[in-house]
This record gives sequence, C-alpha cells and structure tokens, in this order.
Amino acid sequence: MDKIYLILATLIFLGGFVLAVLALRTGKHGTGRLNVGLAVAGLVFQCLFLKERGDLHMRCPITNGAEVLVFISWSIVILYLALGRAFRLSLLGVFSMPLVFVFQSIAIISLLINDPGARPPETLDPWLEMHAAMSLLAYGAFGLAGIAGVMDLILDRQLKSHEPGRLFYSLPPMKYLYDAMQRLIVIGCGLLTIGIVSAFFMDYHPTALHWMVTGAVWLVYMAIFVVNLLRGLRPKALSKLSIAAFAFALIALSVL
Repeated sequence: MDKIYLILATLIFLGGFVLAVLALRTGKHGTGRLNVGLAVAGLVFQCLFLKERGDLHMRCPITNGAEVLVFISWSIVILYLALGRAFRLSLLGVFSMPLVFVFQSIAIISLLINDPGARPPETLDPWLEMHAAMSLLAYGAFGLAGIAGVMDLILDRQLKSHEPGRLFYSLPPMKYLYDAMQRLIVIGCGLLTIGIVSAFFMDYHPTALHWMVTGAVWLVYMAIFVVNLLRGLRPKALSKLSIAAFAFALIALSVL
C-alpha cells in the first residue's frame, strides 16, 4: 500500500505542474488555488507513505536512498506550503513540482526493483532520529532556495531578451526571489546545524565519511551566508550559488 500512496502523490505533483504550465501558456492564472490544493493532496499521500514506512521500520523512514528522496521531497512541499505565501512566491510550488516528481519517480523505481523491506533498529536513538530529520529538512530548504534561484535566472533572461513572454508577467519581482533565497539559506543552515549538534549526542557516532560529507555541505552554505552577509552578493550570483550548492549537496548525499 505504501508504494500506491507514493505513486498517487507523484501523479498529483505531475498533474499540478502540467496544469500550471497550461495556465501560463494560455495566460489564465485562475488555477493558483487549485495548484495549492493539489500540493496539499500530494502532501497527504506523502505523509501516508512515510507513516506506512515508519510503521514498517518502527523509526523515521529514511533507511534507504528511496526513502531519503521522498523525505526530501516531503520537506520541499511542506516548506513551500508553510513559507511560500510569506515570501509572496506562489509560483515556487509550480517550479518545485518537477523536482519532486523526478525525486519520487526515482524512489518508486528503486522500491519496485529492490525494496530492502523492514529495517527496525535494535534500540531507538532519539538523537539519531533528530539528526536525520533535521538534516533532510535542511535539504528541503536548500532545494527551495535553488528553485528560487532558477526562477530568478529565468526572470533575468526574460528581462534581457527585451521580448518577455507570459511567464515574465507571472514571476514574482526579483526582490522577492532574492529575499527568499537569503531566508531559505538561513533556515537551511539553522536546521542543518541542529542536525549536526544532535549527532554529538547519538549512541553511535557517525563515520568519518559521514562527518566529512555533512560538514562539507554545512561549510558551503555557511560560506554563502557569510559572504552574502559581509559583501552582499548580487541576485544573479546568489541564484547561481544556490543552484550549484544544492547540486553539490545532492551529490554529497549520494556518497553516504
């Protein structure tokens, strides 16, 4: 049943993205609420999947690569629903849906080919659960920052073309995107810091490779935050760094 929940969630996000693209192409923007509704529906099925897997493992369902991808996707969706309106970025959800669709499609294929099954721990370590959950929530914030960066670069390209299309008039102002990237990076750094601190209290300390990978991701994002704080990065530079840093974070995560 868990795989059915995941497939339904993935199809909903695909449908939401297709609906938004059609609305942008036709110039009809009355589907905003429907897209939020689809995002909520997809989130419900994500939660059902994670609950089923959590009951299976008797712990936070992040025991394999497929579950990690779903958890990151869940983080992206829930952070968008929680922060999108505050950042005045209604289209952030539209741009995040393809990434969620790709992540969850990979997860579905992986689970269908080789589902490792139940992996209950000998003893439940709450610090380990906090470390993993906070770290992956941080990835959700970093993912949204990268998506906002993509939106900013598209907006910049549209401006320079001198012939902006319908998408240009639908995108939020650059200031909103710039502010969103800064705040999402701060939120991500905060969550990842909590995750790293939690690791010091775990019953079994992570391997040296785990520390190196997690520390490298933290250092990259902290460097972006500090440089932006001290020197004030231009929106285009921050957009490129947000995208590159998230790509690096995903590659680093795949090493673990």
